[in-house]
Amino acid sequence: MAETDCCLLEGERTMDAIYSNYAPTFLYVDKYRFAESWIYRESRIPYCMLRYICSGRAKFIVDGKEYIVKENDVFYIPQGSTLACSALEKIVFISVRFVDSIQIPGEDMLLKLWNIRQQYYCGAGTEMREWFEKMYQSAISRAMYKRLETCGYLNLICAGLARRSGASEEPEETVQSERITMESMINMKYIRKRVLASQKDTDPRVQMVVDYITLHPEENLTREKLCTMTGVSESTLRRLFKAEMGKSIYEFTKDTKMMYAAHLLMTTMESISEIGYRLGYESPSYFTRRFRENFGVSPQTYRKNSREA
Repeated sequence: MAETDCCLLEGERTMDAIYSNYAPTFLYVDKYRFAESWIYRESRIPYCMLRYICSGRAKFIVDGKEYIVKENDVFYIPQGSTLACSALEKIVFISVRFVDSIQIPGEDMLLKLWNIRQQYYCGAGTEMREWFEKMYQSAISRAMYKRLETCGYLNLICAGLARRSGASEEPEETVQSERITMESMINMKYIRKRVLASQKDTDPRVQMVVDYITLHPEENLTREKLCTMTGVSESTLRRLFKAEMGKSIYEFTKDTKMMYAAHLLMTTMESISEIGYRLGYESPSYFTRRFRENFGVSPQTYRKNSREA
């Protein structure tokens, strides 16, 4: 067999392996309700996100490009993108966080493998909304087997978007070109070069802080602990984090705590004061003020609106 044929065969086998072994790895899902005053300042996203708009409208800005999302839209935000949001009216959406099981540095795998784009309109009464809703219900259940269901619904959602993308496939020559590009990307020398050259990869010290804050929203982290964790000075860590994430460690921590507070308000019967204490706020009035800054309403109103919905 000619050397060229061997290379092509090896490339096809590797591509088949990537398609077979790729899976979205679930991290977190929650449902959010925001008043029309809601604004999310531009920040770098260290994971992939899928959002289903249950009601209302908002403006999402991804890597500088503006999108208007509305009811029954699914919106995809690739890992490493910058994201800013603002509500145009009261909005409710389910947001899913995940990472790719197979990654090529600096590349959007869902786009490369299945042509999944930023925005899809799914229409009322489609299976897509049902999958998002069932995924959220499975995630908040205490039954351990529900975790398998959660991952299953994420796979169904990604497959559904891939199917929708396939309905308007690009010309064959474009698809073939993309395949050749992907095959070149899995060459080990090329991957090593991209790892060294990629400017989109998060600094591992910053990623360590992001992961820790995300997984421990109830902990009040000290500057000393973060510096010990990352092995850099406070001033260096502040500078690195701001450059990578587009916001300070304090702002990121506050946003994470408020997102977790919203989750507790919807899924538990704990009092407002108890939730505030859990998140490190000794003063209920201070916690309420911070919550209102993020969501545009008080914790009491947020809980009431969530229960009525």
